[in-house]
Amino acid sequence: MILRCLPCFIFTFAALQAAEPVTIDLSKRTWQGIPGLECTTKGRVFVSWFTGGTKEPEPENTVVLTHSDDGGKTFSAPQAMGLPLSDGTRCYDPCLWIDPKGRLWYLFNRSVKDSIQHGVYARICDDPDASAPVWGAEFRVGFDVPFSFRMNKPTVLSNGEWALPVVHALEPLAAWAGFDPKQVFGAAISTDEGKTWKLHGAIKTAKAGLENMIVELKDGRLWMLIRTEKVLWESYSSDKGRTWTAGKPTSIATPHSRFFIRRLASGNLLLVNHYKFTGRSHLTAQLSTDDGATWNDGLLLDERGGQNYSNGVPGGVSYPDGVQDKNGLIWITYDRGRNSVGEILLAKFREEDVLAGKDVSGAVVLKQVISKLDKPSLLPANWDAKRAGDEVLAKIIKVSAPQVKGAHDADLVLVGERAFIVEHDNDIKPGHGAGKAQYCVLTVVNVKTMSVERVVPMAKSAQAFANETLPAGACFVPRIIQMNDTTLRCFFVCEDQSGKRQSQTWYRDFDIASLTFAPDIHRVKLKTSDGTFDMQPQYFYADAAKHGFKQPAKAFGLYLLDAFKVIDGKTYLAINNFPGAQNALAMLNESRDTIEVIGHYNEPAQRRLTESSVNRLPDGTWMAICRTESGDRNYVFTRSKDGKTWAQGEPRPFVSKGSNSKPTFDKFNGIYYLGWQEATRITDGHGVGRYIFNIDISRDGVNWERKYRFESADSFQYPTLRQHGGSIWFTVTQGTGGSTDRIMFGKLEDQKR
Repeated sequence: MILRCLPCFIFTFAALQAAEPVTIDLSKRTWQGIPGLECTTKGRVFVSWFTGGTKEPEPENTVVLTHSDDGGKTFSAPQAMGLPLSDGTRCYDPCLWIDPKGRLWYLFNRSVKDSIQHGVYARICDDPDASAPVWGAEFRVGFDVPFSFRMNKPTVLSNGEWALPVVHALEPLAAWAGFDPKQVFGAAISTDEGKTWKLHGAIKTAKAGLENMIVELKDGRLWMLIRTEKVLWESYSSDKGRTWTAGKPTSIATPHSRFFIRRLASGNLLLVNHYKFTGRSHLTAQLSTDDGATWNDGLLLDERGGQNYSNGVPGGVSYPDGVQDKNGLIWITYDRGRNSVGEILLAKFREEDVLAGKDVSGAVVLKQVISKLDKPSLLPANWDAKRAGDEVLAKIIKVSAPQVKGAHDADLVLVGERAFIVEHDNDIKPGHGAGKAQYCVLTVVNVKTMSVERVVPMAKSAQAFANETLPAGACFVPRIIQMNDTTLRCFFVCEDQSGKRQSQTWYRDFDIASLTFAPDIHRVKLKTSDGTFDMQPQYFYADAAKHGFKQPAKAFGLYLLDAFKVIDGKTYLAINNFPGAQNALAMLNESRDTIEVIGHYNEPAQRRLTESSVNRLPDGTWMAICRTESGDRNYVFTRSKDGKTWAQGEPRPFVSKGSNSKPTFDKFNGIYYLGWQEATRITDGHGVGRYIFNIDISRDGVNWERKYRFESADSFQYPTLRQHGGSIWFTVTQGTGGSTDRIMFGKLEDQKR
C-alpha cells in the first residue's frame, strides 16, 4: 500500500527505523484498556485498545485490534497493530475511523520517554470488509509542532474537510506527557482526504486537560469539548477550525475521564459520559435535541464504580468510543478495571432508547464482554486458609523474656541464620499501658534451631547513655533496619503520654558481630515542607495543618508505624500520630537518620484514621490501608498518583468486617500480602476481639484471594512480615484473653522460585 502521508519530522521517522520492534506476548497481558470501535457498511465490527507491560505508561505498551463478523457476539483474538521499539518507544491510545471513501484508519500515538519524541501515527486498510483485510505500513500523521497527541476520531465537516482533535505543545515535553499545563488544544484540518494536515488553534484551559473532541453544529460552527478536572471545557470555531474562541468551562460534569460525542443520523447529538457519578461510575448515553444546549437523563449503560487515580476499587467504567451504523444501531465500547478484570465491554442501543431512558427498541445489549484478562488463581483449588493458618501457628515460638508480663508491636530483620527482633515490653501487667515501665529490647533468634540466643536491652525510661539521658517516659514502638553487613539501626520513641512535653524519636546502632549496642543514642530528624527538625509531633502536626488538617494537636503518639519498604532503591514507610489520628507516607533518607514527609492522608476526619500500611501498585499509584476508630471501625483505603496528594479514604469490598487494629501491606516476589484484623466472634466463647487475622494475596492490589486465616483464642495481632532466604518470616503479638503479653516468631511460608 502507498503511504498517504509524509512525516513532518524526519528525525523522528529515522529514529523509528533505527530501533528494532519488540514483540509482546499478548497471551500474557496483565492489563488492558482504552478501546475504540468502528462498523463497516457490511456489518463487520472492529475494536482497538492497548496493553503490554504491567501498566500505562510503560515502554512495552502495544496497540491491538480485534474484529467480529457475527454482530458483535464473538470477537477474534487481539492482534498487534503497532509494536513498541527497542529505544523505549511505546504505542498507545488507538482509535478507529472509517473515512468517506470507506477506508478504515487505525490511529495511535508513539512516545519515547527519554528522547522526548511524541507523535501521531496511522495505518490504513482500503477494504476492511475483505475476507483477509490488508493493512498498509504505519506512517506519521505529522504536525509542525514539537509535541502532538490525539485520542479521538476525526469529524467530516460540511465542506468536505476533515477535522482531527489534537492536543499539542510548542515545546518538547518530558516524560510520557499527560496533563502537562504546557499542552494546548486545537484541530488538525485536512483538505486532501488525509494526505496532509495543518494544525490550527492553541486553546488553553484553567487546569491541564486532555482528550478533546469536535462536532459541527447546525449553524456551521465547530464545537470542541475538552476533558478537564471537574467539568468539560469548550471552544468554538466559526471558520471551520482555523481560529477558535478562548476556552471556558461548561456545566457538563466529569470525573476527569474521556467522554464521547457524535452527531446521529437524526441530527441530534449523542454524548456518552459519566452522569450523576461517584468516581468513574454511571457511564450514560445522553441525547440533545437542541445542539448541546440541554441534555436528557439518558440511558444508563453501566453503573459500576471503580478504579481510577482518585479512588480504587475493582471495576471502574471509562473511556467510551463508538459509532452509529447504517441501520441506526449505536455501538459503544468502553473499559472496566484495566489492571484488575481488564474488561473491554460493548453496549448496543438505539436513539429511541436514549430518549426514553430504557429499552423500548428491544435492541439494547449492555455490559457485553469483548475481551477480559485471564489471570489464573494464585492459590490451588480448594485452598483452606484456616488450615494453612493453623499449620503456621503450630510452629511459632515465644521470644519475649520469661519476666515479661506485657509485650506488643514487634519488628524484625533477618541476617544470615539469625532474626533480630525488637519489641516493647513491661514486667508489670499484660497489655501496653504500663507507662514509664515500658521499655524496648532486641532479641536474637537462631532460625535454624528456632531458639532465643540473647535478649539485649535497648532503651528504658530515664536511661543514661554516653551522650544523652532519656527523659522519664515510656519507651515505645521500636523499629529496625539493616544498615550494612555489620550494623542494625533500631528506632524507638520516648514519651510521657501526658501531653506536657513533646515526645521524641531516637535511634541506637547495634553491632551484628558482637551482639551489642553502641553506647550512645541519637535524635531522629523529621523533614517537612518547613525544614528539618527533631522528630516530634509538633512539627508533624504543623505540616499537616498546612495541608488542611484541622484536628487538635497532640504532643505524643508520633510513631514509625509501618514496616520499612524498599521500592526502586528508596526506603518508604507510613508514620502516624495515633491520638491525633494523623497519617503520612514518608521516606527514610540514605543516612537513615531523617524521616521526610511526602504526603498526608487523614480524610475522612470523622472516621479517625490511625495506623496504616502503604505500598505502591503495579500502575505506579500508591495505596494505603488505614485503621479507623469510629463508625463501624472497618478499614478504609486511600489512593495517590504521586504519594503527595491523597484521595479521601473509603472502604473496599475485599475487606469487610474489619476491626480497629494495625494492618500490614507488603509485596514479596511480585505478590502483595494484605493483612487485616477481622471483627468476628470466635467459637470458644470469647467476644469480638483481636483473635482473627486474615492475610490476602494479589497480583495487582485489586483482586484478592484469602491465603491465611489465623484464629487464636490467645489473640493474633500486629504481625510484621519480612522476606529472607527464600522464605517469609514474621513476628506477632499474642496474649491470653485477647491481651498482649508476648511476642511470637515463626515462618509464614517458603516461596517458590
